[in-house]
Amino acid sequence: MGWALPESLVDVLGSGCPPLRTDMNDTIESKVPEAIEGLRRAASWGPGYLGTREPASDSERTQLAEQLAIAGEEVPTYLKASPIWVDRRAKLFEVGEYPDKGVTVLPSHLEQLAANFDLPVPVLIEHAKSPLEIGYLTSLEAEGDELFGTIALTEQAHGLIESSGARSLSLGLDSDLTQVREVSLVRSPRIASARLFSSPVEFAHVWQTDWQSERSQYLASKNEEWLEGLVAKGRALPAQLPHARALLACEEGVSFDGGKVPVSRLARALLESGPVHALFTRTVPEKGPAVSALPPEEADFYRRHFPGVSLEEIALRRKDDPAA
Repeated sequence: MGWALPESLVDVLGSGCPPLRTDMNDTIESKVPEAIEGLRRAASWGPGYLGTREPASDSERTQLAEQLAIAGEEVPTYLKASPIWVDRRAKLFEVGEYPDKGVTVLPSHLEQLAANFDLPVPVLIEHAKSPLEIGYLTSLEAEGDELFGTIALTEQAHGLIESSGARSLSLGLDSDLTQVREVSLVRSPRIASARLFSSPVEFAHVWQTDWQSERSQYLASKNEEWLEGLVAKGRALPAQLPHARALLACEEGVSFDGGKVPVSRLARALLESGPVHALFTRTVPEKGPAVSALPPEEADFYRRHFPGVSLEEIALRRKDDPAA
């Protein structure tokens, strides 16, 4: 089975790589029904087909390979051999503006991508074709503003990915945002949270609980880094952090500007657009000789009630302006 990518491919989430240019005709729409069913069966005997994987004997594989060859299809490598597959959940995509590609991705686009997904698509490295078989995207699900899927990796590729720490992902899509053509491991993803999750999963296992827990921990960590950055810039006050954490953790949608927008996204926009509180910016180290000039009770007051305020900066300002 050929995995050629159409000229209409637009690398929506790539890291600046040019689109891959190959045969336009290798699409599922161009195949006869018998070939499609054969390829679906081959996928279910290989990396997986829409969340299922089944065993097959060598004779069954050989017979199906002959049928596909007669139909003019390139026989998938996973039908000729029977590698061990390791399944990993992954976040792949999210709604947003991509001005350099001239597209706006909406939740409806994610739903259409998931609905249109059928045969497995290959996993590449930096959107470049390779003779190496790394793995395949075998299922796709839209959840609100995000797109998730299951990636089946060969045992060897999984070992290399684990040892290298490579997890960041990028999608290759048709220009009309209706079909996923490939998934790539990349060094510099456009979306930081597009990545492989750590725990392998089994088709027979209900993975949602473990995966959702890992995803929540990851997002909470990223939110905490972002909030610390806002406090350092003076765009958020320390007293706002507990409320901000609760809002950023809320993925429910509310009506806004004629549509449904997640509370977390509105909270980010609100905090980012806030004024800078100069007194709370962290531009000077907290420790230094000038701090000792403050009376202990005054320094303790600032530490307890204004933990984001730099004592060093207060002391230096007082030194420059004795009347303060």
